[in-house]
Amino acid sequence: MNSGTFYAIGVGPGDPELMTLKAVRLLRESPCIYVPTSRLSTQTWVTDVVQLYATEGVDICPVSFSLEADREARQEHWRQTAAAIVDQLQQGKDVAFVSLGDPLLYSTCIYLIRSLQEQWSQVPIEIVPGISAYAHCAALTNFAVGEGEQSVNILPTVTAIDDLQSAINKGGTLVLMKIGRHLQAIIDLLEENELIEQAVFVARAGLPDQCIETDLRRLRSADPAVGNLAIILVHTENI
Repeated sequence: MNSGTFYAIGVGPGDPELMTLKAVRLLRESPCIYVPTSRLSTQTWVTDVVQLYATEGVDICPVSFSLEADREARQEHWRQTAAAIVDQLQQGKDVAFVSLGDPLLYSTCIYLIRSLQEQWSQVPIEIVPGISAYAHCAALTNFAVGEGEQSVNILPTVTAIDDLQSAINKGGTLVLMKIGRHLQAIIDLLEENELIEQAVFVARAGLPDQCIETDLRRLRSADPAVGNLAIILVHTENI
């Protein structure tokens, strides 16, 4: 059977110039592109970049994030999406799925890939890595993420805020992703551990409303929404 290939394409953190040549080429060549969306977000950059690089006549398929509280309901959502993609692949069509940042770092693409493999164990998959948002944030603030023998710990604080103190105690560099509503709690904890001056904050890196703050105390009165698409980088030791 001459099947198509499923391409999981990382399109980087927001700046359309921070995409690999391979990602751009595949977007131009793909006849069908799935684009993840969320009804809770007005962010359209992923859709915009697809429309920027995709050729005329391409089939662009929006896929809403599953926001169901029930885990089985979320999995069923991705099973249905995967079934539609498998059908196209088995007809010999290539299918692309784009992901903000990298497809294998806190991306909805991970759930879709699992569902594809469950339904078709030999599904042809190619993953195109993208520049992660935290790498762009580090570049924007001249923040050395890893130096010498420093460890690096990536923490999704929206679901792991209770683990932050333990991560601080372990030392090294902390990459705090998915800040969301926990921004003020994180600032409190950094203050308590005397780390506030060793942290930087970047929200919506590469997007028109990008926000960079090297003094997190200034975020005390910030709108709670500033934590969306935000990252905090912290050195827990002096370097």
